Amino acid sequence: MKIQKKIKPEKKTQKNKRFSKKDKTDQIIRIGELEELMSQYGDDVDPEKIVSMYIPHRRRQRIGAALLRMDKLNLLLLALLLAVAVLFIAAFMQEKMGNFTINLNRLELYRKGISISDTGDFKEATARLTASTVQDATNISIDDLPENVDEIEGNHNGKNYMAYTYYLRNAGKEDLGYISRITLDSCAKGAEQAVRVAVWRNGERVVYAEPAADGGTEEGCTNFVSDDVVCTYEESNFLVGNVDRYTIVIWMEGDDPECVDAIIGGSVEFSMHIDADYDDETNLLWKFVTDIKDTLTNNKPIDAAGNEAPNDSYYSDHEITWDTRRNQ
Repeated sequence: MKIQKKIKPEKKTQKNKRFSKKDKTDQIIRIGELEELMSQYGDDVDPEKIVSMYIPHRRRQRIGAALLRMDKLNLLLLALLLAVAVLFIAAFMQEKMGNFTINLNRLELYRKGISISDTGDFKEATARLTASTVQDATNISIDDLPENVDEIEGNHNGKNYMAYTYYLRNAGKEDLGYISRITLDSCAKGAEQAVRVAVWRNGERVVYAEPAADGGTEEGCTNFVSDDVVCTYEESNFLVGNVDRYTIVIWMEGDDPECVDAIIGGSVEFSMHIDADYDDETNLLWKFVTDIKDTLTNNKPIDAAGNEAPNDSYYSDHEITWDTRRNQ
């Protein structure tokens, strides 16, 4: 209920001036303040300063803004909780062997007819491949790997190891070179100390591992190139029509002295990058103009996906596959 009292017009006294200070800040006088003011100044209280337990209409906008600010605060708290949840999930996912990805340089290789595929016929040639995750893996011995692990295409993980086979093809219009590099992207709980990375390149196997605790080489292995690079393969003469086959197998070696209980729940994640072995500083726009010109003039145009070989005399009768490759 609102309390009002008529007051005859008269000169403002010093007491009224004291109340004018509240006009500048537009403050709300609470019930306790009202009682105190009335006890001190009696009838001189400005009726506009008198408030009741009902919310005045003119205050609703301010109250609504205050509520809106509270909603934003709640949203901020919710966002923070979601961020913490995401971090928790990410940390949990690291307790597994991460994905293995193969990435081909799109600008210098893919646009020139170099492509990768998880099948030897290159029906779905691409510039990026991803292996599936191995969950809840435990340690095994290299002797536990299947003998035909290099003979199965694509993703073929086992119970306690990751295995992936893919092909790299030059179906372009020029001979060139490439560099392939496997990198250690992340690790946890020292799992990298006991991990093994076996690479079959065109049937020839090399097993890589971190240096032993004494700084030497683990038995039957080649040391990682560095803390974050496992190995590097360089091919300086990748001729038109050549196809290379890679099989990568990753596991925790149980016979490694550093395969201890402390790494239980650890994780490792690798990737393989395929780049050109040269630096082409030609303007990017000019590269695309050249590609368009070759297409319009039929000067051995390159298929965007690398599925079709150019009209080369060596391959005029068949497509480039693992079975018809030039480098047999």
